[in-house]
This record gives sequence, structure tokens and C-alpha cells, in this order.
Amino acid sequence: MMTVLFSDLVGFTTISEKMEPHELVRLLNEYLTEMTDIVLAHGGIIDKYEGDAIMAEFGAPIPIPDHAQRAVKTGLQMQRRLGELCRIWAEKGLPELRCRIGINTGRMILGNMGSKQVFDYTVIGDAVNLASRLESANKRYDTFLMISEKTHGHLTSDRFRTRVLDVIKVKGKSKAVKVYEVYGDISEAIDEKDELYYGTYHEGFDAYLSRHFDVAREKFREALSLRQDDPASREMIERMGQLDPQGLPDDWDGSFPLTSK
Repeated sequence: MMTVLFSDLVGFTTISEKMEPHELVRLLNEYLTEMTDIVLAHGGIIDKYEGDAIMAEFGAPIPIPDHAQRAVKTGLQMQRRLGELCRIWAEKGLPELRCRIGINTGRMILGNMGSKQVFDYTVIGDAVNLASRLESANKRYDTFLMISEKTHGHLTSDRFRTRVLDVIKVKGKSKAVKVYEVYGDISEAIDEKDELYYGTYHEGFDAYLSRHFDVAREKFREALSLRQDDPASREMIERMGQLDPQGLPDDWDGSFPLTSK
């Protein structure tokens, strides 16, 4: 059992088109160095870089019992450090960078893979693919750190601030998975309005899964009043408008299929 983390910068292609090559390389190298320091500090290993994307694993080659917790803490600190770097870069006239992160826990195949001539020490498997899909799924909800229910189940209950976000079926998969947003460490203070928003959204989602669409719709509208133009709340309201609670099959799980990677 391991945990894998994928991160990717938002709109980096557009940003790169506006920068000179030497400036772009300097910025990217600084970003990757800072993020790598955080991964390594929490016992993770860098699997590979793909342009501005990072793939990292926790729990190997030496087993670590709290690999999921380390990965989530890494994700939060990556986001926090990137915010600090952006303030420094802004003073130099450099663009703001934001990254999306997806994390999943599960069984994976680990080892040297490739050809006889060239190979990587890496992981493969459905659990790896899901983490990659969760990274990109952040776009739909305007979130920046999404984890699977499997990862969420391995976390200490009083360690992180999380909220259930949705039940999704990623492209190419028929099995639904509940996903969560991680929006902070429990020790960190949170704005009262934000706390009310997350609590209201949670109540709405519980009502949605229970097929109490009238209650759910009211709660999501309330959440939307607390966070205007919130894609997650709008998504749920629009979805329920296309569902008949009386005509749902007995095995309805509330899931929504994602049609893009």
C-alpha cells in the first residue's frame, strides 16, 4: 500500500508563451526545487518531472505507515510555499503560479520499468491513474488539493480540514469514488464565512446522497450565497435539475461521470 501525488501548474503553457526561454527555465527550476524540498522533507520520493508536473510517492522504497498523511501534508505545504513564492516573484514582475494536486492511496506495482536500455523506477496501476485523474478533476470544482476516499480513510480525523466534494467516475472507469477537498490544517485558523460555507456544502451533499433533493438544493443555494460563483455548488444544483428522485434506480450512488482527463 502506497500513496501517490500528482501536481501540475495551472495554465503553464500560456504563461510560458509570454516569457523568454531563459526566464522560464529559471522560474521553473526554482519552483521544482522548492516543491522537491517539501516532498523529500516528508519522506516522499520524486518519481519524475514532466515539464512543470511532478509525480511523487510515499511509502517506498522503505515502508512508511503514515504515507497518506505525509502526502496530504506535503500537498498543503506545497500550496502554502507556492503562495509565498508568488509574492516574492510578483516584486520581480514574474507571473503568478498556481498548482493543482491530486492524491490517492492504494496498491501499486513498484519497480524498474521500461526497456532493457532505458528504464525508470516507478509505480503503475489503477491507483496511480486515479491520482492523476484527481489532479485534473480539480478544474471542474475550482479546487487545488483533491484526495480520494481511500486516502481520506487513512488520515487522522483531527489533523486536516476536509470536505466531501463529490462522487465521480473518472474517464475510462466504471467504479465510482468519493472525493474530498483538503483546504487546510486543523491547527490553522479559518475565516468564519468559509467555515460556514464548508459546513453548509457538507449538509447539502449529505441530503443529495439521501435523495432529499429539495433540502440539498436549498443548502447548495445557501453555500452559493456564501461563495459566489462557486463551481461545486452550481454543479450540484444543475445536476439535480436533471434528476428525478422518484425514478432513480435502487443502486444509485450519486456519482457523476467525468468525460475528460
